[in-house]
Amino acid sequence: MGHKQLALGLALSFMAVPIAGHAQERWSIATSSTGSGPYIIGSSIAEAMNKGQSGIAVSAQSSGGYNDNLSLVAQGNVNSGLTLLSELGDAWRGTGKFEAIPDAKERFEPLRRMFPVTTATFQCVVRADSGITKFSELKGKRLNINVPATATQAINRAMIAALGMKPEDFKILEIATSGSYDALSNNVADATCNGQPMPSGSIQQLAASTPVRVLDIPDDAFDKLNESYHGTMLKATIPAGTYSGQDNEVHTFAYPEVLFVNKDADEVQVYELTKAYWEGERPTNPAFAQVTIKNATVDVDPPIHPGALRYLKESGLMK
Repeated sequence: MGHKQLALGLALSFMAVPIAGHAQERWSIATSSTGSGPYIIGSSIAEAMNKGQSGIAVSAQSSGGYNDNLSLVAQGNVNSGLTLLSELGDAWRGTGKFEAIPDAKERFEPLRRMFPVTTATFQCVVRADSGITKFSELKGKRLNINVPATATQAINRAMIAALGMKPEDFKILEIATSGSYDALSNNVADATCNGQPMPSGSIQQLAASTPVRVLDIPDDAFDKLNESYHGTMLKATIPAGTYSGQDNEVHTFAYPEVLFVNKDADEVQVYELTKAYWEGERPTNPAFAQVTIKNATVDVDPPIHPGALRYLKESGLMK
């Protein structure tokens, strides 16, 4: 199948159409591959929205991932999508990695925020028996920053710069999150820094056999990092005892994952789904725990969709 035929097929499969014989309409959330973390998150959002209203049938749709979601929503081929708040803003402005895309600013101009749904908490983990107590002590050590072209590696590199260090100060490893904790357990890596829900089931599993320490990210480093990400990061705290061997409270940061739509999305539908999500039964997945409706009021790019803004105004959170 050619690229044009494939694109047309995807567009047709994602379009919102009325369900035969019912007033109910379909609403799609583009996520990532079936069974992936974003797909599970999208399914949880859909379930919450469906419980809170009956006029729209919401479902998670598999996609090529966050970058694909931006294009699908901008082109009007899906109703909504998931991506990182920082990358949504970069796409809309045509900044960051999107500078290399011709006409990116025009292509992604239709994107609008709906609201944040989850956070990934940045957790830099070392073995408790390593003697490493702060990030600067990783100099010369084997630091895993995840695979290339991922948001995690980009954040790792930005964090290293914010700490006044450079990649050459470490023995850089590029291991996917799925294999990073085995690498730590087997002494292949001295540290691995990943964005995951807090608490992370993967870290809990590792800590059950290999006690761990999670490293603090100093406030001044967070401020520099957050500035480079246009204010889209949030301070976060990992309570003491979250993981075996982690005896102290850890100060770090989190980055929100956001639900977004096209500017032409129906205002009433966006309002109804926003209301259904925030006033209904919220997902219990730990990734959702650190986000509140107040996080939707943050003044970042792109603009918030009028339907979501209407709900925030009715809730007294925005004027």
